[in-house]
Amino acid sequence: MRPDNRVLVSGVNLMKKHMKPNPMLGKQGGIVEKEAPLHISNVALLNPENEKAERVGFRLNENGTKVRVFKSTGKEVGA
Repeated sequence: MRPDNRVLVSGVNLMKKHMKPNPMLGKQGGIVEKEAPLHISNVALLNPENEKAERVGFRLNENGTKVRVFKSTGKEVGA
């Protein structure tokens, strides 16, 4: 995990950046769309059952290990 708790999600949080041309590097100027990082607290997991973003909680298994579960269904994440 990054120290600033930010992640890049493809296709989300797009911003427009005005770039100056740089003839030494052969870069053309103009307006460029690029992805900006999001704080990790604003990212949710996708539940494959209903194809929606879901909240996640924690539960202890029978053997004492801590697992993540979807709040809506109670099923384990990744199982």
